[in-house]
Amino acid sequence: MDKEWHMKIKGLGILRVSYELVESLKGYRQLEKGTPESGGTLIGMHLNSGGKFLINEYTPPQTSDKQGRHLYHRSETHTKLILDIWKESKRTLTYIGLWHTHPEPIPTYSAIDKNDWNNSLNKSIFTGDRLFFFIVGQTHIRCWMGTKKLFKNKIELLGELNVK
Repeated sequence: MDKEWHMKIKGLGILRVSYELVESLKGYRQLEKGTPESGGTLIGMHLNSGGKFLINEYTPPQTSDKQGRHLYHRSETHTKLILDIWKESKRTLTYIGLWHTHPEPIPTYSAIDKNDWNNSLNKSIFTGDRLFFFIVGQTHIRCWMGTKKLFKNKIELLGELNVK
């Protein structure tokens, strides 16, 4: 059995996502009416072989985050966590994107999400010119790739995974 979720990135290779990460993120699904949105950052590495990117870790929601049924705001605590993980991994694991939940079966991004993603592409420090964005819905996880461009960033859906 394959232990990763794979998505092809035209002209670049494959995005690999560990199922261990998928199982962890599934635990944050908003299945009950009172469950708030959760989120954090995606952590992984740029690979030379066997695919272009691997996402295998994340930062969980922090007590300093703002959460509501239809609201999530990441606190700066995630930045410190990423830096600590980067140092502990001898600079092999790095910030590679963002994740959050939505209270809908198959998630779609909102204008607020797109604005957040564009801010991350424009203002964050990261390797390369791409970040990945996961939204964890009640039945599916969807992945978008954002590419930093000079005039207008590009955000495209890469794939979805049924997690029922």
